[in-house]
Amino acid sequence: MVTCPTPRLPGKLCAMHLVALVSDDADLQHALRGFRDGAERFLLHPVPAGGMAELLRGLARLDFAGALVIDEARQAEAQRLADRSSLDAQELAAADTLTVTPGGIMADLAFGRAVSAMLAGQRWDAAGASVVVLGAGTSAAAVAREVASLGAASIAVLASDRVAAERALPRTAAGTEVLARASADPLGTALLERADLVVRIDDDVAIPDDLLGPHLTLVDLAPVAVSGLRKRAMALGALTFNRRDVEAYRLELGLSQVLGGPVGVEPILALFHTL
Repeated sequence: MVTCPTPRLPGKLCAMHLVALVSDDADLQHALRGFRDGAERFLLHPVPAGGMAELLRGLARLDFAGALVIDEARQAEAQRLADRSSLDAQELAAADTLTVTPGGIMADLAFGRAVSAMLAGQRWDAAGASVVVLGAGTSAAAVAREVASLGAASIAVLASDRVAAERALPRTAAGTEVLARASADPLGTALLERADLVVRIDDDVAIPDDLLGPHLTLVDLAPVAVSGLRKRAMALGALTFNRRDVEAYRLELGLSQVLGGPVGVEPILALFHTL
């Protein structure tokens, strides 16, 4: 924890918590380096590439409140090395949020909840919806698990091969139909035709224009702000979100957990929309 001058209260000091930022995204690091909330509760400190074991040892020793592990390649190690893990982090063997507690480092995975919070902000309701996730890995599994918990009627994961897709299916999905298929499977088109929500994690997977329209909500995690797919979907009236939207909600959830109180997503969204 560090002290900082508070502009609204000249001459007084405020407590500012240090939060490590683990990311290989140079644009994100630069944007967040000087980011503060209105209450000046935290200071994000990008950390250099290195072993997660060294980072976890240093968090408590250097008086950090926690860490946000945005770099997906390091999330499995972050979860494995933490002292305790949430159910999400345990089941998916990955963590994007580390909180320093009196009992040690607590690991959590906020990605799936970030997607649902973002959708809820636009009054999108997962209950009874048909969801298609394009891609595999931790992100796909986190989204599938989250929408299943919210009562989606069906979840289909389409990945490069069926085995990868099956690994991303939620372990428990009472009342939800779950399917795993290779993205080249002809059944994939039928699944996309009936989808209410499509989350594209693998930007190599194409979606025909005739499957887009105002009935669809699209979350596209392509590395560009407005991919060709997102541009076409918006032109046809679909509700769309990009990677930075999801990252803003994930950052807000992670910071809120580390600090023990809500941070608010709007300032983060405003900042991320400039990237």
